[in-house]
Amino acid sequence: MDALETLDYVLHIINDYVLLQILGIAFSIQLLYIIFFFVKAKTYPKAKTQHRFGIVIPARNEADVIADTIKCILKSDYPRELFDVYVVADNCTDNTAELARKAGAIVYERTDNDPKHRKAGYALKYLFEKIMEEHAGYEAFIKFDADNLMEPDYISRMNDAFDAGVKCARGYSNSKNIDQNVVTGISGLWYIRDCRFASHFRSAIGQGTMLGGAGMMFSAEIIEKHGWDCLSSSDDAEFTMRRLNQDKIKTMYVKDAIVYEDQPSTLKDTFNRYKRMAGALHSLFYTQGLKSFALFFVRWKWTYIDMFLTLMFIPVCVLMCLWLPVYYIYYLIYHGIMEMKYGIFPLDANGLEFSNFWKCLKLIGIMLSCAFVLAFILQALLAVALEHKRIKAPVRKMMPAVFLFPAFMIIYAIAITLGVFSKPKWKQIKRNSSNISIAGVGQPLAESAAADDGTVEEDSEMPTESADGNGVQA
Repeated sequence: MDALETLDYVLHIINDYVLLQILGIAFSIQLLYIIFFFVKAKTYPKAKTQHRFGIVIPARNEADVIADTIKCILKSDYPRELFDVYVVADNCTDNTAELARKAGAIVYERTDNDPKHRKAGYALKYLFEKIMEEHAGYEAFIKFDADNLMEPDYISRMNDAFDAGVKCARGYSNSKNIDQNVVTGISGLWYIRDCRFASHFRSAIGQGTMLGGAGMMFSAEIIEKHGWDCLSSSDDAEFTMRRLNQDKIKTMYVKDAIVYEDQPSTLKDTFNRYKRMAGALHSLFYTQGLKSFALFFVRWKWTYIDMFLTLMFIPVCVLMCLWLPVYYIYYLIYHGIMEMKYGIFPLDANGLEFSNFWKCLKLIGIMLSCAFVLAFILQALLAVALEHKRIKAPVRKMMPAVFLFPAFMIIYAIAITLGVFSKPKWKQIKRNSSNISIAGVGQPLAESAAADDGTVEEDSEMPTESADGNGVQA
């Protein structure tokens, strides 16, 4: 065996027995969720006590949507005297603070000239310090993004869970504009699919899930103990992992608490969203993710491995984008050249010659068409079939998103990979009109005219898109 053959053999071992095994482990848990799609998520009994909530919203230059969000919350069916709405207008250059006050929120304005501090985490840290100092007495908090709408019973549903002993919870992530175009359709399906498969299954077996920034609920005891200690660009995922690792608190799923998010309506904005989150999630995997893996062998709770595998999908995306294309292109070229130059054709089981080149090409085609394209189309189709009553759009309008879902996965993986190896900067994006009516608002919301102004700043939503949400799901 010469040096070139030795190299080929070593690369073969690395690919087949190391890297493909890692990919198999990462995707196997997702397959488990889909197989058990029929399980019913846990429901919580009607609370005996109505607890006091603080609703917190970090906002930066959100004049186009902040008033509708606050009005929607204030139209909740929960007793008005038992919740207050707080907005932190963070480094705003528009009239977000003024509109939030007029809509009925208690508003704090924050200015910090350090570019590294222009994140939701720093805004929330400031807001909670003010609340604890001036308005103590809340039993739990719910965090919304500035563009969210919710069902009128959202706080009530979270109160049921809190009264049952849940310290941290997420709701069902729906979309305000899922049928606006194919991009919003795919992005909305991404979150609905995660809720219907992963979160339902985890809830059914009593395991924790990953938080999404929209509508996350947590006990005030956590803030009293730690303050807001999550300052990365994916503070919701960081909050999930810190609470699990430090406090042994699992994030539970409340399926009937429905929140609506504004999905980016262009491929560019969608790509930049995941690219922006990637670095923070990648770092989180090597800190809290690996810590969670180690703690599994101390506490022997499946949630620790599950959250580790969820975060592991970020380095897996990098692996898929960097190793797999390079290796299989090399493999095809190497064996093609060897077979043409030397006439080396191995024998099959029947003693007949065959070409490794064509065998590999055929295998790649089968893997892409069945294990990837068909698999993700079926997942999206099943999600639409199961959740069509909650998806506020005709099923026929969702079909383009269903069949283009595999393409979205490729774009997602590329965005994550580029984000890991760069420091993407966020620019103001256009807010979209809403096609839904919730509690008398949002029919439709005014379409934003915000445009890129070339400034360097963090997301005005303070990037907390869902993890498993949060971009960390298969």
